[in-house]
Amino acid sequence: MLPYIKDVLEIASNFSEDEQKILASHWIQEMKSPDCIERIKDEMKWEKTFSESQDILEILADRALEDAKQGKAEEIGWDKL
Repeated sequence: MLPYIKDVLEIASNFSEDEQKILASHWIQEMKSPDCIERIKDEMKWEKTFSESQDILEILADRALEDAKQGKAEEIGWDKL
């Protein structure tokens, strides 16, 4: 079972029966989509890439925090990114 499917099922176990039916209906429709397998493969690739980049992300986060401490960072909104 794909890791994210296990997570979804765990979260859904806390849903009401009606919410679970809605989720199941949505999920069934998604699985019928012609590009479903491609999207699952993309998701698996993203998960692998993300998990393999944790060291780099930690270094970048540390640099960002250091820049903020030194006053080199500027707070901006999403509209300016």
